[in-house]
Amino acid sequence: MTWPHLRSLAPTLVLMVTLIAGLTVAVDHGDVVGAALTVLVVGLTAVVQSFSRRHLRGDPRARRFLILSTVFAGASVVTVTASTLVVLAAGWSVASLVMALLLATGGAPQTRVAVRRAGVAFVIGDVALLGAVVLTVATLGTTRFARLADLDATTAVAVGALIAIAAVARAASVPFHGWLPATVASTTPVSALLHAGFVNAGALLLLRTDAVPSLAGPLVVGVAGALTVVIAGAAMLTRSDVKGRLVQSTAAQMGFMLLACSLGAFAVALVHVVGHALFKASLFLGAGSAVERAVAGRAAPRRDHDRRMPLLAALVVIAVAAAAVVGTAAWTSPSAVLLLFVVTTAAVAAAQLAEGALPAGARLAGMALVGGAVVIYVFAVADLGDLLGLPPAAAAMPATLAVVTFAAGVAVALLARTRGALADRAYVFALGWGRPPLPVSSSVPAGSSGPREYRSAS
Repeated sequence: MTWPHLRSLAPTLVLMVTLIAGLTVAVDHGDVVGAALTVLVVGLTAVVQSFSRRHLRGDPRARRFLILSTVFAGASVVTVTASTLVVLAAGWSVASLVMALLLATGGAPQTRVAVRRAGVAFVIGDVALLGAVVLTVATLGTTRFARLADLDATTAVAVGALIAIAAVARAASVPFHGWLPATVASTTPVSALLHAGFVNAGALLLLRTDAVPSLAGPLVVGVAGALTVVIAGAAMLTRSDVKGRLVQSTAAQMGFMLLACSLGAFAVALVHVVGHALFKASLFLGAGSAVERAVAGRAAPRRDHDRRMPLLAALVVIAVAAAAVVGTAAWTSPSAVLLLFVVTTAAVAAAQLAEGALPAGARLAGMALVGGAVVIYVFAVADLGDLLGLPPAAAAMPATLAVVTFAAGVAVALLARTRGALADRAYVFALGWGRPPLPVSSSVPAGSSGPREYRSAS
């Protein structure tokens, strides 16, 4: 075996060692969540690296991406398997630094804007987390998660708020929403890698530190998540480009994740993290061929479908969800209110599949998957927390916050289907919110490539 061949295998071998080490630590601690997230992080990183070997073939940035992504996986595994806040913060900060370096591999002027925006958010979040570590050590002399319950009232408020800021900044939620749209200029592998335990790491941080006896943390992440769900969801409707829609969808989904954490629904948040990571990473990796698929779909002969099928598909999903709720008594859980979002989204997805141009077998398979996802969410609400050994939330926001958020989201969706001055103003606001930041005109060379927004600045 030649040296170049061995060097090409090095990232894969390091990932295998990282996986084994992470699983060993998690098993020793009886940490099911850490083990699952270790597999998620390493598995997604391996898939993205495999994709990047073809996507970046001949690109001088390819080797740098492989090295940085391997380091990123190691830092993320340290984060998800940490048993103390200081170790978690160390892995968290290294992952932030490496992700900033990964974003910089694009090299274009618009990529430098992404690095600058992301760097500011990462520094604020990491400094806040470091502040929480310092306060905890000064007060307790230790940063073990179980001891966080011993914080006095005043320190608990400060620590809870600082941890919440770190989670919100990483999730690109209000008011740190500006960095994620800028990453559309990054390479496709970097966009996919963002979902491998990075942008969604806030759920783990909030779960590990839930023992902090203060409502400050849930209040911050709950309000930030609720606002992001509604506003990013509206911004997604205004985007015509594939990656732009995916980015705003990710922001809205991360808002939902934070909202679930604020209600103490950590089992739901973790299911959402895993499902969203796998789904969105695959969509980003396939973004390059999305336009071709759309064109082929439009060119294909249209099939006449029964107009009642979308309604029937939606009703079937709702019936499956209702049966699952009754069978598991999920309605008794404080987090059952989150099923408003899940069931409504699933019903809409099933209706869209039913009226799509896919063959009948593919549409039925898609609707079956949607129904299965709903059942998994219901199980997460009812029983998964007990199965994973997750303790009840020490402090949580009332379910009213989720109801208000859901109502606002429905109102925005209905408004998007109307005409008039109010709808126009809402559209302009959402369009501006979802627009990536422009680099200064002088930094964009004539004829530069990239998203339309950046080219218009030259």
